[in-house]
Amino acid sequence: MNKTIGLIAGNRAFPIHVARAARRRGWLVAAVGLREETDPALESEVDRMHWVTLSELGGIPDWLKGAGVREVILAGQIQARRLVQSGQSFDPATRQLLARLPDRSGDSAMKLAVRVLQSKGFRVLHSAFLLKEWIPVRGDLTRLIPMADQRKELRSGLRLARKLAAWGVGQTLILKQGAVAAVEGMEGTDETIERAGRIAGPGCVVVKACGRGKDMRFDIPVVGEETLRRLAAVQAAGIGVEAGRTLLFDRPALIALADRLGLFVTAL
Repeated sequence: MNKTIGLIAGNRAFPIHVARAARRRGWLVAAVGLREETDPALESEVDRMHWVTLSELGGIPDWLKGAGVREVILAGQIQARRLVQSGQSFDPATRQLLARLPDRSGDSAMKLAVRVLQSKGFRVLHSAFLLKEWIPVRGDLTRLIPMADQRKELRSGLRLARKLAAWGVGQTLILKQGAVAAVEGMEGTDETIERAGRIAGPGCVVVKACGRGKDMRFDIPVVGEETLRRLAAVQAAGIGVEAGRTLLFDRPALIALADRLGLFVTAL
């Protein structure tokens, strides 16, 4: 009998890439999607699909058990803003879960999700263990490479971005000539890039970092094509990512796009 792996899916392409990689291994995929976040295209990439809203999270473990799942991957974001928006109504099980949160940050919510899954007997896997070839080692990845002053800026930005990520502030920091132009908050990377472009204009450099002590089962930074397109739109110079701790979707296509857009991508 083929192994069945559970996938709790957030937004964007991450869950789809995980599902495809799992099925290439011959595994069955039982996925839970969030109606407010998950791409509907995921349903055609998995063997079983269960849709819930953010007000119906409490029943997820029982559904996964019924699907024969013992190991679970959490892939894709849930926008933190959804956890604090007013007007949300939750079922009793979800209200009990939310009452256990120290705050409504995405980091706290995901840590609680891992603890709940483990308490129900599930093993929670590294979110990118099926996609390790897309995690870069240190070095320049594109034809265009940072200039000396940009490398200095990226290194100092990485140190600060790691601290911010460790504090739960955000994974993305944007600089212009050594000054911080924008720090990621609830809005996410792409909107942070747009804000930096409005504030600082062309020539910004972007740093994306995981931060020490972060749980890679759910908190690995990702960079996709949309992020590069946003960089090009604000005429940013390029992006530096934390080597060994960032996922590039889909890496060969992403680097080819960066080359076409005239951006540098470097792993620090």
